[in-house]
Formats: sequence, structure tokens, C-alpha cells
Amino acid sequence: MADYREIIHERFFVKVPGGDSLRKTAAARQKHLLANGWREVERAQTPEYFQVKFERTGHAPMKARLPKKGPEIRDQRPRRRDGRGGPGGGGPRGPR
Repeated sequence: MADYREIIHERFFVKVPGGDSLRKTAAARQKHLLANGWREVERAQTPEYFQVKFERTGHAPMKARLPKKGPEIRDQRPRRRDGRGGPGGGGPRGPR
């Protein structure tokens, strides 16, 4: 049986064009992905960002079937005595 593999490509922007240090958000995102089981497979550098390919393997996610939505049952409420609310629209409006 084939193993399950997820692959994502991320762009991590650098602080200074042509530099090596990542911006705060990029560094935190990379740290988060590595902590959650992603492995860095390859990296390509441009002056503005690093293009990084991550992958992780494991069990295939379960394809759960959601139950079909049944017909909506509406609540039949009696009209109010003062003519407001309830099915059938509103009643006469008085002065404000």
C-alpha cells in the first residue's frame, strides 16, 4: 500500500533583499511547520524570498461522510395580540 504524502510550497520573505535573515512572520511560520512534523525538502533562493518545499508522511486522512441535511422544520407560533411578530407579517404601526 502506498504511503500518504503531503507537500506544500512556502515563500519566506527576507528582511533585506539579498540577505539571509527572515522576517518575523516568516521565521515563526517556518518554526511552526517544523514543530508540526513537516520536513524541509528543497530550498530555492531569490533576492526577495526563499521558496521552500515541505513534505510530511503518515496515514491518509479519513474521508468521513457527513449526513444529508433533512428538511427544515419551522415552528408554528400563534400571532401576538398586539399584531406584532408571528407568521403572516406585521400589524399596523402606530405613531412614533
